[in-house]
Amino acid sequence: MIFSEHFQINPVYRDDWFDPILDRDTKLFIDPFFVFKTQNEIFKNSHTKIVNFFLEAFKLAAISTESREDLRYRLLRGTMVFPEAKEICLGYGVDSIDGAGSGYGFSSLIVAAIYESIRLGIDNINHFEQLGIFNEGIGCDRISDITANIIKKELIEYTLSVCERHHVPVFPIKIEHYDYDFQFKKWTSQTVNLPLNPYKKKLPILLVPSEFLGQLPTISTEDFWNYCWENKNEDIRDQFNIVVKNEVRKSDVIKIARQHRDWVKEYEEFREAEQKPDSYDFDKDPKGLYQWDASTRRFVNTYPLEFNITNENEFLLFSESIVNQFIHFIENNSGYRLLWNDDTNRPKGEEATQLLFTGIAKHYCKANNIDISKEANLGRGPVDFKFSQGYRNRVLIEVKLARNSKFWDGLGLQLPKYLEVEEIKFGYFVIVCYTEKDFSKLNGIQDIIINVCKVNNIIVKFFIIDATPNKPSASNL
Repeated sequence: MIFSEHFQINPVYRDDWFDPILDRDTKLFIDPFFVFKTQNEIFKNSHTKIVNFFLEAFKLAAISTESREDLRYRLLRGTMVFPEAKEICLGYGVDSIDGAGSGYGFSSLIVAAIYESIRLGIDNINHFEQLGIFNEGIGCDRISDITANIIKKELIEYTLSVCERHHVPVFPIKIEHYDYDFQFKKWTSQTVNLPLNPYKKKLPILLVPSEFLGQLPTISTEDFWNYCWENKNEDIRDQFNIVVKNEVRKSDVIKIARQHRDWVKEYEEFREAEQKPDSYDFDKDPKGLYQWDASTRRFVNTYPLEFNITNENEFLLFSESIVNQFIHFIENNSGYRLLWNDDTNRPKGEEATQLLFTGIAKHYCKANNIDISKEANLGRGPVDFKFSQGYRNRVLIEVKLARNSKFWDGLGLQLPKYLEVEEIKFGYFVIVCYTEKDFSKLNGIQDIIINVCKVNNIIVKFFIIDATPNKPSASNL
């Protein structure tokens, strides 16, 4: 459920804040470059605050040694601990708002990156994301957590302004990493009033301006490489003998950045000169990362399913009913629209499809006391979904796009192997077709399924979903 629904706020009055899904992370991140560009009064000094924070870190590193015996080194490591910002409900958490976290292991990584930057002659940075261009292991989730921690005090003020405007109840709660004390070089805590997440006991909610959110940091290794390829092509060919853009490794890009720090500076200035950065477009939702939750919840409320599951047959009937409801949602209730980008007439990726299935399945499973696991790791990689009721009643479900080049691996290799590893007998293979060409790929699929079941001694049912665009409304059928 999204924040505005839980607190009964009319979406018309949602202002400029991201309306988070409270029981599951949305795979978006705070981009510090968007903070740099903001005109929001609450955050007007936030970029300076971030720059000063890392300036202090560089100063501390410059006068210390990389030794645990050095007090200044230990202070630096303590400074660079950035707990995962669970309060913002963003990141890579799959079934919840619990992601990877950013503890002492990451602290050592970023401290090492600072020392390495100093050895490269870098003693001050305007965008700390630059550290990721010179070093491995500093990805978008870490950059988002770092930013959220440094500007947490401002995020709290922003959240309270929204809550006051919309009469959202708040409660006192102690916040760690509330602010950084530059004098004593340590993080401080503070008790503040914030709204609480109903899906996570005693976890507060922090709201973030929508304009701060993106899929990847604006300043990143990938984007730097794109800039170099377009603007330094001849130099790259001559100096590094790279002639195919997509064959370069991240380590190669880091090597180029280290040898050409002037290119990194040019690249950052180029990005700073842009009039308006491209934060994520929630209205178009081009990757299908957000709109799935509200749309599927409305559908499930309209078409409830109630089962009294007492044996395996009833469990299988329930599981198959969920798949059929998903088909009904896509084909007959305009769910297919959420799988297409209207402005480009291009289909969205497989993740958008799987998120829609998640939305349909999780509500039905909860209503019928069935456990659902998305991307459950079964030892040979993640299967898309697992439904279970105890140990005896279990099924695995793969949701694939017919246009996916690895489509047949999922059918002939992955699903049977997952069933074998888990000692599960039943599996469903759900195939989504966007075009007539997709349907043509499925010729002979029934014979393949029969053979797969016979060879592996399993039972697999397949379902084909028509997600082609421009269907007539159900009311006109």
